[in-house]
Amino acid sequence: MTSPAKTNESFIAHQMGKPVFWLLIVGIIFGGTVLRAVTNTVPDPPPKLGQVPEFSLTDQAGETYGSSDLLGKIWVANFIFTRCTTVCPIFSGKMAELQKRTNKASAGLQLVSFSVDPDYDTPEVLAEYSKKFSANPWYWHFLTGPTKNVRAVVVEGMKTLMGDAEEAETPDDLMHGSHFVLIDPDLHIRGYYQVDDEKTVDRLLLDIQMVINEKHGAK
Repeated sequence: MTSPAKTNESFIAHQMGKPVFWLLIVGIIFGGTVLRAVTNTVPDPPPKLGQVPEFSLTDQAGETYGSSDLLGKIWVANFIFTRCTTVCPIFSGKMAELQKRTNKASAGLQLVSFSVDPDYDTPEVLAEYSKKFSANPWYWHFLTGPTKNVRAVVVEGMKTLMGDAEEAETPDDLMHGSHFVLIDPDLHIRGYYQVDDEKTVDRLLLDIQMVINEKHGAK
């Protein structure tokens, strides 16, 4: 009579000869990515979370730039100021990574950095700051303008924190949002992505692709 142990060994050996067995093992190791690919599961596009209002500000070249320039394009926003020495360099560094990884899509995708210290961050100051991150001025815009106008789009429109620079005792005391925001061609907010998440850029790229597919599929 065959022992249970030998029966189990025979079963495992038989399963190991099947390709699906190894797909299961690889899927477990890599967190299910292979299984999702095999089963052809396509995630739903990110939901619409709100609407960005119309706005017009000034970019690092001193040119007017705003919602009318972004209408019809997918764009990613973040919130920085040039005197920041804590999260902003990280924030801008990840935006630079996003620029590098999407450089072939620049005609239909824009990156927009809003200064939360607009009285200090003049176009000239932002232009110098943008050079530190090799920002392509046709693709990545740094925006400034009257504080009330910046606040209207950042706080009221994107529901993101923006402190008051005049009340901060030191520049690094100025609080502001630490999420990237993804906006679709109709100015709908499609997602928020925490800057300190190591997978943020990958998640942004995935959701950007889903919004692109959604747009094309609607035609």
